[in-house]
Amino acid sequence: MQKHKNLIIGLLIGALVGYSAYLMTSLLKPYGFPPRKALAENPETSPYSSAEMVQEAFRIINAEVSPTIVEVSVKAESIEEENGDRELPWNDFFQDPEEQEPQFRQSEGLGSGIIIESRGDDYYVITNSHVIGDAKEISVELSDRTVFLAELVGVDKRKDLALLVFTSSERKLPLIRIGDSDEVYVGDWVLAFGSPYGYESSVSSGIVSALGRRNGPRGNINEFIQTDASINQGNSGGALVNIRGELIGVNTFITTPNRGSIGLGFAIPINNVKTMFRQLIDTGKISYGWLGVSLGAYSKEAAESLDYEQSEGVLVYQVFDGSPADEAGIKPGDLIKALDGIPHSDVFQLTYKIGEKIPGDSALFAINRFGEKFDIGVTIAERREESAVRELHSNVRPGFVPSPMMPDVRQAMDLPDDIHGVPVAEVYPRTYAQALGLRAGDVITAVNDIEIDSLEDLYKAYSESRDYRLSVYRNGEIIELLSQPPADVKIHP
Repeated sequence: MQKHKNLIIGLLIGALVGYSAYLMTSLLKPYGFPPRKALAENPETSPYSSAEMVQEAFRIINAEVSPTIVEVSVKAESIEEENGDRELPWNDFFQDPEEQEPQFRQSEGLGSGIIIESRGDDYYVITNSHVIGDAKEISVELSDRTVFLAELVGVDKRKDLALLVFTSSERKLPLIRIGDSDEVYVGDWVLAFGSPYGYESSVSSGIVSALGRRNGPRGNINEFIQTDASINQGNSGGALVNIRGELIGVNTFITTPNRGSIGLGFAIPINNVKTMFRQLIDTGKISYGWLGVSLGAYSKEAAESLDYEQSEGVLVYQVFDGSPADEAGIKPGDLIKALDGIPHSDVFQLTYKIGEKIPGDSALFAINRFGEKFDIGVTIAERREESAVRELHSNVRPGFVPSPMMPDVRQAMDLPDDIHGVPVAEVYPRTYAQALGLRAGDVITAVNDIEIDSLEDLYKAYSESRDYRLSVYRNGEIIELLSQPPADVKIHP
């Protein structure tokens, strides 16, 4: 066992020495670091040789990356709360009434950014949108203390990203080399660059602790790279680079009980950033792709009721009327198995990939519709603002959430043994289903006189017609729901 362990350690050291030697010979000279003669000629002359080679590699990376990292300073105008000095209870009595009006003040903030692209004399800096906030004035400071005024090109709040631009006509500035975050693995060495607490040009090292983390700030749609490289306040918007000095992530947030780093730092993968900053440079705005469906995972019981294999795809729960999915023929109950030939069984990842599509792009979905397998091509539309998307929820079909009839559900609902159908878990407001009078807790026993005994039966019945007449078990009896909504209920076209 000890021999085997020693062999592994020997192989690791050998690989490390070999790779470090490669880094030294290929990258050292351009940055003015003379290779140590003893190490270059015989890496085994010192017990510290392999560690020193890694040290040389880190120096090389720092020399290349640091000039591409900027400190971002922002000034924003904020309203100071009236009578902010609340610890003086007599304050209200002695202040001039005019002084009690809301006061505007300048607030300042610091963060980090990365010079990621150039067009002529214009240089583009990627940072976090929470660094910029509602800034009225933005400046960037290079590692040599040169300061430039910058302008905001645009933000992507769903990814917590912002793009800045500044002009340098006097000299050419270096750009960071962009890597491929899909080629990052847990255990990879990484370096984090930024200006924590205003200490500009700071660098820390660590490893990739985990990938695909989804515990980001509310509303953020990224999957994050987790690292134990030290990241603190002010590092937001800074670079996470690999052992080749390539940008693989944008440092964004930390998890901590005390506002300091405890080795739980998170970065947005660079592949999540590429489309965003190029869209902003080219068009000045961000556009997300929209399919027009509600997607979800499904349980073992739902899989049995649908006659699908569990975890073989992503289920289409709802379809928006008039959406690209609707016009292309995707129906509620369909199982999406792949997008553009790439299999998907994770709701988050499929949703993200659809959103990354540029409006007007074509997308090919591999569909399983209750045993019938085929492809559907869809032209992706542009996602609307969040408020507009919420308005569209009244146009979804079927407009409610069905549940498989499981033994515990039957028992909880105290249903007779002779009642078969599909229970309704939730009804969406302002939908046709609500207008018909459908309620959560109902059991749909028939649709247009077609008996319903499973989710498969329900979705098939709904796919055959857009005019529904429902037979529902409620409060011990079967009732028929109206085929037309009441006149006082507005249904959006």
